[in-house]
Amino acid sequence: MSSPTLKTDIQVRYGDLDTLGHVNNAVYLTYFELGRVLYFRNFMKRFDVKNIKFVIARAEIDFRKSIKMEDQVMLETSLESVGNSSFTFVHRILERNTGEVFCNGKIVAVSLDDNGKPMRVPDQLRALAADGDH
Repeated sequence: MSSPTLKTDIQVRYGDLDTLGHVNNAVYLTYFELGRVLYFRNFMKRFDVKNIKFVIARAEIDFRKSIKMEDQVMLETSLESVGNSSFTFVHRILERNTGEVFCNGKIVAVSLDDNGKPMRVPDQLRALAADGDH
């Protein structure tokens, strides 16, 4: 795949933290979600959230290091692959200044039609994955 990578600064908020003072594991998925939404907005010319309906079918996270309030966090998001009705995003959260990796993640999503049934991935997303056109 030659799709572009989107880099997004993440502001760690007090509410993201657990009682141990690091970002709660469930919050990483909300960071990934932000990356996907911004990816669509940045790289799809006619993006409209109403035109791309999908559900998350699988989520993977490999935690490497805890994120703390004072960390400078950056999220990298890219489209790894597109199947018939599914597409896969890869995410990486790292320390902005050092490049140290906090986690790697992968999200598999399934495109849905208006009735909630799997459908072919939209051509615009398919084209982005195929040639990185943006």
